[in-house]
Amino acid sequence: MLNTKLIKVLGLSIALMSSTAGAMSLDWSGGYRAEWTEVDKPTLGSPSGRKSYATNFLYLSPKIIAADGININTRFDILTNSFYQNSQLGEIWGLNNNSPVVTAQNQGSSAVRVSQLYLTVNQEYGALMVGRVPWEFGIGMTYNAGKGAFDHWYDTRDMIAYKIVVGDWFVMPMLGRQQSQDFGQGNTISTLGVQLQYENAENKSLIGVMMETKKGANTVLDYTTSQMNAYGANPAAAKNSLNETTTSFVLGRGFDSFGFKVEASFLQGETGLVDIYGSDVRLSGYGIAAELYFPQAQSKWDWKVKLGMATGDDPSSTGFGGFAFDKNYDVGILLFNHRLGGADFLQTDTVKQSTGSNGSALSVGNSADDESVSNAVYLAPSVNYTWTDKLDFRNTIVWAQLLNTQKNSVDAKKDLGLEWDIELVYKPHERIQWVNQIGLLFPGEAWKNGTGAGGNLSNDFTFGLASKAAISF
Repeated sequence: MLNTKLIKVLGLSIALMSSTAGAMSLDWSGGYRAEWTEVDKPTLGSPSGRKSYATNFLYLSPKIIAADGININTRFDILTNSFYQNSQLGEIWGLNNNSPVVTAQNQGSSAVRVSQLYLTVNQEYGALMVGRVPWEFGIGMTYNAGKGAFDHWYDTRDMIAYKIVVGDWFVMPMLGRQQSQDFGQGNTISTLGVQLQYENAENKSLIGVMMETKKGANTVLDYTTSQMNAYGANPAAAKNSLNETTTSFVLGRGFDSFGFKVEASFLQGETGLVDIYGSDVRLSGYGIAAELYFPQAQSKWDWKVKLGMATGDDPSSTGFGGFAFDKNYDVGILLFNHRLGGADFLQTDTVKQSTGSNGSALSVGNSADDESVSNAVYLAPSVNYTWTDKLDFRNTIVWAQLLNTQKNSVDAKKDLGLEWDIELVYKPHERIQWVNQIGLLFPGEAWKNGTGAGGNLSNDFTFGLASKAAISF
């Protein structure tokens, strides 16, 4: 059942549903999404670990217009996921919190969460933002607010920022707090950043840079054992302070028959962890993602290419050299989207959940699409055919290769294989879309070279199916 605080929040929302309330008005928006997903053999071997699940999700985003230029923005997530608490996956169909479930007459209830709440004060040459703000930069490779119809994750910041606009340029300094253990001083993780960007819609130009520094006390560094092992740290050692810096660049330009966007991010600093030799585990990873567009005027064909890379960690080096893209940045239906194979080949245990919010262990066979691009280089050309004004047919080929193998030997293979994705997109209305997908994965030899089972793992063919519908309002 919903707790008393949530009931009060919902009651307040209902009371404000009128388009006008005294001197203020309320503007509503939101979206609904239903999805069904199957992955035949995510382990690429036996047992198959087959996944088959459906999810259901709704979000509401009322904006309170308190006065001219002064807005309070909120977002309520309905039917949130029990395994990934702070996500927008939606709840699993059939998940029942009644006891005993066999004789239950309903599905129980799920939580309503407030994922965004922030104030914006718009002025002639700038804007002030205060609160829990959705955050995105560039093409969403590093920071991604999850604004896509089928995005399952999101980035937010508790921060205060001021955006200063001069023509097509803006600069925005920001001060945030990622963690506060209590009301006291010191047990915190704080962020300090600045964004400088030029954007011109007329000539389709984009240039931007963002730098964010994150510092945290060792008392609030709650790395899991799985994450510490992935970093090559000593779980028994005392932690030091966190001090890391992410620097991101974006460049884009559009023409009549060609366009591109490129984003690069560099991660440097100290994790606060200590290795078995007593040295700080330092970060030194980077990632690059490019998107090339080939629009065809007066044609039903549309071409696009995604390519990029993200560094992995070399086990023979000190520190950690890996970098992981945001989980919303998808390249394929299976590759870099679902966990695959018999080991952590992509070295993403540093950013994946090892257990769900309910305490259950998450593995290849019972996790959602929580994989990221990491320790790999990829190339993904796609072609879209506009069958009718409501129906699109899309084909994508994904090729990928590891940068660092688990087995440190000259004969260790790096080929991750080829994936062929087929999508049929039906859009009966500009706010409604129904997407049906088939992903066929032909794994390469790299999946065999794990460190377990003598390194003799499987790389069997597998496929994935998905049907999903989204409505925005």
